[in-house]
Amino acid sequence: MKRKVSMLKEIGASGQLSLGKRFAKQLFDVTFHADGRIELIPMRAVALVRPAPAALMTAPDGWLPPGGYAGCSQWALENRAGLDAYAERIARDGTAAEQLQQFLQAGDNTAPG
Repeated sequence: MKRKVSMLKEIGASGQLSLGKRFAKQLFDVTFHADGRIELIPMRAVALVRPAPAALMTAPDGWLPPGGYAGCSQWALENRAGLDAYAERIARDGTAAEQLQQFLQAGDNTAPG
């Protein structure tokens, strides 16, 4: 039977808790309970599997997605009309950030009410 070990630990001024070298580099799931308790559950790290990047290709007519890309993916080819329409709208109206900047510079940025 395992013996329960209790430790009294103080959170340092930096907000960090040190459990000692035995727990170094270990991953814990932290649960903050409504009554103020904090529960640390040891976890195993799971490697993040990232999908391989989409293969780049060239459209039969040489089309490339707007934005200076060197190639396009199958997804871009399938969504060509939408990507072109979006690029045209950005060229006409500016990006959301540019539109916001113009709005703020206009000075009439009070909320209706």
